[in-house]
Amino acid sequence: MKIYGSTTHDLNLYISPKQHNDKPALVTGTVPELSHDADTLKISPAARQLAASDIVNHSAAYFGTVQINDSLNRLLADQPSEVKEAVYGIIQSNFINDVSGEEERAALLELGLTQAQYLADNYMKENDAEQFLDTIRQIGAISKTRTVDPDTKAVHYETPPQKPIGAPEDYISLSDMMRKFEPETLDKLQGAILNGKDWNSILQTFAKKVSTNKDWVKEYREEEANKSWNIVVDNRFDHASTASLTDFVKDIMNTIAEGEYKNTDFLKDNIEAFKRTLESSNRAK
Repeated sequence: MKIYGSTTHDLNLYISPKQHNDKPALVTGTVPELSHDADTLKISPAARQLAASDIVNHSAAYFGTVQINDSLNRLLADQPSEVKEAVYGIIQSNFINDVSGEEERAALLELGLTQAQYLADNYMKENDAEQFLDTIRQIGAISKTRTVDPDTKAVHYETPPQKPIGAPEDYISLSDMMRKFEPETLDKLQGAILNGKDWNSILQTFAKKVSTNKDWVKEYREEEANKSWNIVVDNRFDHASTASLTDFVKDIMNTIAEGEYKNTDFLKDNIEAFKRTLESSNRAK
C-alpha cells in the first residue's frame, strides 16, 4: 500500500512502505500551468471614463485538484481566450467566491451551471462537452462544502481525494487521513516543515500507524466512496435557450425579473460579465 499526502503549503510528501529504510522525499515547487502571481489591473484616467460594459476583468486560474486541473487544461487547450476567461470567471464568481449569503450562493451556483451549459453547447464537441460539464459539476459540488472558521474566519472547501499520476488503486491520502483521525498531527507536521524541524519522524510514525490500522483505512475508504462529487440541483435557469448569446442572456434576465429575489443586481452583474467576456474578442478587432 502506498501512502501519499500533501500539505496546504505546496509541499508534497510521499512514502512507500516497500522502502522502510529510505526517507520520504520532500518536494517543493510550483505548478507549471499557474503563474503564481496575483493578477493586477491598472486603469488609466481615460479608461476610467469607459462604460462598465466595456471593461472585462480577468479571472485567476483555478487548480482545485490534480484531476480537475488536468481536465480543464486539456479541454480548454484549443479554446479561444474568451472561452477560457468565461470558464474561470464562472468558477471564481459563481462557485469559489466570497459570497456568504446562502440564497445568493445558491442562485449564483445555478446560474454558473447554466452558463457552463451554454459554453458546452456552443464551443465544444459532444465528448468534450460531457467531460467539461462533469468537471464543472464537480467544482460546483466542492463549492457546497464551504465552511468558515468562526475564530479565524478562514474559508475551507473539501475536495475529492487526489490520486497522483501512476499511483496504485489502493493508495491512501496521508494528509486526508491525518486531517480526519489526528488533526493535531497534521498541525505538528506542517509546523515542523515550515520551521525546518524534524518532519520526517512525524511522517514516518503516522504512516506506520495508518498501514497497520485496518479500521482507519476501512472507515476512510467507505466514507470517500459514499461522497458524491457530481452536484445535482433544481436549477431555476436551466430553461434558458443556448441557441445564441442574445437569446441566452434575454432568458436569464427574464428569469431574474420573474424571481422572488430581494436583490437582483448581483445576478444581473454576473450574467452581464459573462456576456462581456464572450464578446471581448469582437471588441478587440
